[in-house]
Amino acid sequence: MILCFIFLNQIAGSFVKVSIHQTLIMIALRILFIIVILTLRQSLSAQVSYSQSPIVFNSNQNIDSKLDFFVSGTNFPIKFSSTSSNQFSDTITGKTLEINTIHETSPHHPWLKASIIPAALITAGTITVLVEPHSLFSKYTIHDKVIEMFPGFNSSLDNYMQYAPLAAVFGLKAAGVKSRSDFVNQAIISAKAELLMTVIVRGMKNWIPSERPSGSGSNSMPSGHTAQAFLSATILDMEYRDTSPWISVGGYAVATTTAIYRMANNQHWISDVLIGAGIGIFSTKVVYFTHQYRWGKRSNMVILPAIYKNGGGLSFAMQL
Repeated sequence: MILCFIFLNQIAGSFVKVSIHQTLIMIALRILFIIVILTLRQSLSAQVSYSQSPIVFNSNQNIDSKLDFFVSGTNFPIKFSSTSSNQFSDTITGKTLEINTIHETSPHHPWLKASIIPAALITAGTITVLVEPHSLFSKYTIHDKVIEMFPGFNSSLDNYMQYAPLAAVFGLKAAGVKSRSDFVNQAIISAKAELLMTVIVRGMKNWIPSERPSGSGSNSMPSGHTAQAFLSATILDMEYRDTSPWISVGGYAVATTTAIYRMANNQHWISDVLIGAGIGIFSTKVVYFTHQYRWGKRSNMVILPAIYKNGGGLSFAMQL
């Protein structure tokens, strides 16, 4: 995504001279457009609805009856008619009938689908390192373009934006907005994702020395801020994508802005933020696919009054 808008800005800049404010607006609109397309595409593909679809019933019995029932407030008459082959069939039609179906698919299919975006981001980041230093997609060329678009930029806002989507997860949950997981499972999922992401990021920073663009250190690869931001945004997306796709759009917009700030602050290369984004998304997806939801299905918290020698209070216990 970041490569796309930088490439477009480079082409546009050769024809039109625009102010820094106009450039920022164009960048924001392009980022928002890309995120909206990706998010809506994923959200729409995950929803299945059937409208005006015939349903055929077959049986090995002689039945001649009529049964009326209601689905979502709409009356659907069913008539069973016997035939000479001792089977019956008829169709049901209605205004709108939504059905939750379970398809028999390969157990590897969800993993493959979920790994496409992280793999693409990590691959793109690796390419910017391996190409010729002065080529169009080199991390050095892209860095120069970013600094040119944000001259003298200095902001600490990215230190806070990286946690904003995760704060929104628990804020919406506290407000009673419907989500995928209950509070206990959500806390455990977030903790496991944070642990996995931290292990990967810290391990790579120690084993892959890479000097920051500013020369302030040799732990540039990958961007921990970007990994944290996309981890937070992916948790927000996984929890609330069925509630509103715009919640997911907002989360990924904040994460993308965090990545841009890291480059504009002269702290990271494009390779660092792309690989960091891939790690953040990957860590979250792994945890969601492996989490067993063993907590939160029954009341596992107990609060009882307690009386002591010199007073009293409350005792709290939780089964994990």
